[in-house]
Amino acid sequence: MVLVYLSAPIIKKSSRKDDFCNRVVTILEDLGLTVFAPQLLGPAEPEEIYRRDVHNVRMCDFVLTEVSDPSLGVGMEIMLAIELMRPVLMFFDGEIESLSKMVRGADGKVLIEYNTLEDVEKKLRAHNLENLIVQKCPVCDAQVAEVLEEGLKCIGCGSGGHQVTV
Repeated sequence: MVLVYLSAPIIKKSSRKDDFCNRVVTILEDLGLTVFAPQLLGPAEPEEIYRRDVHNVRMCDFVLTEVSDPSLGVGMEIMLAIELMRPVLMFFDGEIESLSKMVRGADGKVLIEYNTLEDVEKKLRAHNLENLIVQKCPVCDAQVAEVLEEGLKCIGCGSGGHQVTV
């Protein structure tokens, strides 16, 4: 069972990505993956949220996040995933220059631009999400690859030129 942690802004109503989150959960579950999505849970005390979310990032196989709007909680979840060497798929809608330089420079991630939810679905269904690893691509800036029978393939550019490093 592959566990995905879905990270997106929650607190500021203007930054919420509820349509994105609902669509991603539907797609991932359709692909047979288990999704932990705190955006879809009810209210809780801050300490409970912190412990619950940290636990679920620690338990997940990869993090999928929406980073178009800044969020401190999302940033904390991304940093924890990076420290744990979990692959991070960062979806953004808009100009890459508007993204935080910390997000753009982070290790263990791939930035995935989208314009519509159909773009998100197409990009998610195009990959073997059950076998993701942190691996720097020799062609692009991505650092997430999917493991296929024929080798590794970059999630960012699709290059198959990865060399496994230990």
